[in-house]
Amino acid sequence: MNVISNRAAGKILKGDGFQIAQQAKAAKLRGYDVLDATLGTFYYDDSLFRGFETVKKVLNSISDEDCFSYAPIIGGASFATAVLNWVFREERAVIEKDMAITVIPTPGGTGAISSTVYLTLDPGQTLLISDLAWGPYSGIAANYGINVEKYQLFINNRFNFHGFCEKADAIIDREGKLVVIINDPCHNPTGYTLTAEELENIIAYLNQKKNTPCILLYDVAYLDYSNEGRALSRYKLRAFTEAYPHILIAVAFSASKSFCVYGQRLGAQILMSKNKDTLSRLYQAETFYARHCWSNTNRSMITMMVTINTDSKLKAELDKEIDTVVAELKGRSEIFLSEANECGLSVYPYHSGFFIAVPCIDNDRVLRELRETEFLYFLPYHQSIRLALCAIPQDKIKGIAAKIKKVL
Repeated sequence: MNVISNRAAGKILKGDGFQIAQQAKAAKLRGYDVLDATLGTFYYDDSLFRGFETVKKVLNSISDEDCFSYAPIIGGASFATAVLNWVFREERAVIEKDMAITVIPTPGGTGAISSTVYLTLDPGQTLLISDLAWGPYSGIAANYGINVEKYQLFINNRFNFHGFCEKADAIIDREGKLVVIINDPCHNPTGYTLTAEELENIIAYLNQKKNTPCILLYDVAYLDYSNEGRALSRYKLRAFTEAYPHILIAVAFSASKSFCVYGQRLGAQILMSKNKDTLSRLYQAETFYARHCWSNTNRSMITMMVTINTDSKLKAELDKEIDTVVAELKGRSEIFLSEANECGLSVYPYHSGFFIAVPCIDNDRVLRELRETEFLYFLPYHQSIRLALCAIPQDKIKGIAAKIKKVL
């Protein structure tokens, strides 16, 4: 008997990052000297995982009601304020001056991405992403019967704007609508960050499609970990204010990533547009979807964000802790990139962030040999392998590039 629905048939989770991470953990338990660089979880240079002290201090101080009771489905005005202040900071007033904005809490950044894909595309329509992209983008689309098309992300080590436009044009001509995901800054899996000009060019392209509904899903999971600094990361977002009314921008924010609380699932979907009617209709659909999908998000995390937003001292302390993480990531990347250059290992353009990617067509073989001979665990991506720099202490970075080059 066929007990599952047609839309669920054939869907099997294979090769997922969490599954490979479990394999690494199992090998470690068997006594092997394993380097697990699979997941986007930050470990300090002393090889220990620690949450931010500021976050722990706030979470340990909140009342039972503010920790354990139901959170409002829409988060509440204080939560919306906290999210907008955190994501946009000094640019908030400039952005709100020209754009109507709504906020709804989601279970992590993944919830924000998943709900927006579901609510903006019908089965059989197409989501546009880059060839090098976070794997679950395609899985989210498949779960809803949505097709995926990909453009080549890089040309001459820069964002491939021409390739992006070509694929987008084809989708618009065929379907009369465009939904695209851009992951920036600190792109997963490469660590690439768009320049202000590159983001402005994307908005300018969308502006040309005046008779086409365009949705830009801007995934800012690693917003707080860019080497360009928090001020420049936010200043670039002024480009959104140039978007014409036929464009809706959905910013997917991950509190789980920004505050180093990966298992405490909280994110937010920030919807922005000059068309208030379009914005209102999608916001209402988001609240309906939330109630009938995950219902509520993490109350203690919402309380934590609101508390930090209202205390400048706490916010400064947290910023300092995040800066420590950024500095350690920078040190690790400099060692790896220097050694890669020395041994002739090609690397996709990296600017900052948790991950770095190495071109590799035969990635299944390479990853298997690295596991079996060096006990190095990385993840496969499109014709590449991804190293989670966030999980590799600085003293263990040395020599990895040469080992990869040898197997290649």
